[in-house]
Amino acid sequence: MTSGSTAEQPSTYLEGNSMRNRSWANAIAAALCLLSAFPAGAQQPDAKNLERVTVAGKKAAVSQWFRAESQRFVVYSDAGEDDVVQLLENLEKLDHVLRLYTLPLRKAEQQEPKLTLYFHSRASDLGEVDASMPLDAVGLYSSCASGVQGFGVHLERIPSLADEQLDSSPLNDTLSYVFEAYARHFLYRHTDIRIPTSFIDGFAQYFSAVRFSEKQMVVGRIPEEIGGYLRLIKDRQQASSLEYGDVLQENLANAHNYAGPGGVRLEFEAKSWLLTHYMLSSQDRRQRLNRYLGLVDRGASPTTAFERAYGLKTSEINQVMWRYALQGTDAVRVALPSLPASRVRFNALPRAAGEFVLADAALKACPNRPAGEALLKKVARLATQFPNDDLARLTLSRAQIDWGNPQDALPALNAVLREEDANFEARYLLGMANLRLGERTAGDARRAYLQAAQGHLRSARGLNPQSPEAAFAAFKAEVAATDAPDSAALEGVISAWQTAREVDTLARSAALAYAYAGNADEAHQTLVSLAQNVRDEPAAQWAKQWQGRLEAGVTRGDILAEMRRNPAPDAPFKEWTIDKKDVLQSVEFISGAEASAVSIETMAQSISDPERRRELLTAAQGLRMAALMRRKLAPDSTNKK
Repeated sequence: MTSGSTAEQPSTYLEGNSMRNRSWANAIAAALCLLSAFPAGAQQPDAKNLERVTVAGKKAAVSQWFRAESQRFVVYSDAGEDDVVQLLENLEKLDHVLRLYTLPLRKAEQQEPKLTLYFHSRASDLGEVDASMPLDAVGLYSSCASGVQGFGVHLERIPSLADEQLDSSPLNDTLSYVFEAYARHFLYRHTDIRIPTSFIDGFAQYFSAVRFSEKQMVVGRIPEEIGGYLRLIKDRQQASSLEYGDVLQENLANAHNYAGPGGVRLEFEAKSWLLTHYMLSSQDRRQRLNRYLGLVDRGASPTTAFERAYGLKTSEINQVMWRYALQGTDAVRVALPSLPASRVRFNALPRAAGEFVLADAALKACPNRPAGEALLKKVARLATQFPNDDLARLTLSRAQIDWGNPQDALPALNAVLREEDANFEARYLLGMANLRLGERTAGDARRAYLQAAQGHLRSARGLNPQSPEAAFAAFKAEVAATDAPDSAALEGVISAWQTAREVDTLARSAALAYAYAGNADEAHQTLVSLAQNVRDEPAAQWAKQWQGRLEAGVTRGDILAEMRRNPAPDAPFKEWTIDKKDVLQSVEFISGAEASAVSIETMAQSISDPERRRELLTAAQGLRMAALMRRKLAPDSTNKK
């Protein structure tokens, strides 16, 4: 990789036929030009941009967990405050840059909720959120109708960088993994792009290595493990288990890698990064990228689309990318636009609240039934120690509503509201408790519960109009209680989906709301995005079925019946971020051992001394046994659950 000095990028916009993907690809072509055109002058946070709120009482009563809030993020952390300041400063810049890249694609800017992140001092804490965490996991995004949350790990201190360090300083692991996860999440939340997966993963890897100084940024650097794998397959062709056609199609099922499934995934990410770097590397290729995305959007397979857009045969792609890896992966340094300084507000948490931070996050991550029932027992035991703490009461109430008897939650929620009538979470949970009780009863009791749910959820939406969870719950209460849902409920669930597009439950409800309101084009477009989502095959199949039903013609009664149907418990999409070091080390060790064994066996054939030949063959066998053992121990996890 070579690094460039501050450079001006071409300003030509991309052209193409698909309106949705044309807009997004245009943004990619123009973003670097926009960045370099603005005057440099980003400000670092200083004391006047930091605010701390103390907790009255003894120091021992304060939790090691604290809350930090910036313009677009809320972070709960047990790491150091300085590290969280650096994290938020870098995330705010990355978010700003990604918004420039995707500006024309996104609809009219909407008021959106801040993203909640948990920044752990230990990777093992992720297991408290989801006990099924893969080996070497260092991050998680969980998306479901109860909320969207991100989880990251403080692996090493995040440094401040000067301009001249952007090109050459070691890539910080903490930022690389947080940036990788956030860039992928950003596409899911703010765009309708769901395929090709190789482009989404390549985009995430590409932005994992972006780095910021006070006045500049660098893009196009090669992530450490990605570079390690590409160097390995350059030196040892036998370490390659995927053709680029397989990468474009995400055809990984039959690949056999030295390090098993984890090695296959790392190779997929490495080659996806190279493909994406190639497609973003020049004006001509960005123009072709637009055509590529448009062809995929209209139903062409990624390989066919790549052939047609880039004028290459499938048999030529490997050689073209091989040459590009050797000659073309430059990084580019550009001036940053003037950014608003990050404003960070710190709140210390009392010890009682700190005890419930991770349990509350785990409940909002839509656990499966065994995990949810276990959380209910854990929270119930813990709540007895803090009977008057609001977060304790709210967390226990959420567990009771989701995994126990919602009736048990009513007294505590009413008690919280008597003390603070404007408590959004208590009002929302009280609405949810009544909604669940209404779903379990009939007759007059059902009507009373549903009417109470509607009232509480309307109040909750008034307290927090940006909450997707409250909007979705209000929609479910409305369609359960009436035979003619009002426009506010329909518009509410559509708005909820528009601010949390990665939640498939919201996408399904928004498509039905559009259809019920008679907006056929919007319903169709929402279903197209959902049908393309290879992350969620059941939702994709449902979307394809409803595309056919809408084309054939359905009644409002049919749509209302589908709105009321609950086909299955809300299954969250969980995407893990995996530390790739162990996987790369396994591939390097196993491939090296195998190559050495072959060399020794070849040497043995030329030795006339039987004893010496036997020694060499024994040594080769030992290397193969070591490789086999390492293969058995190699991480076999992938990032999707």
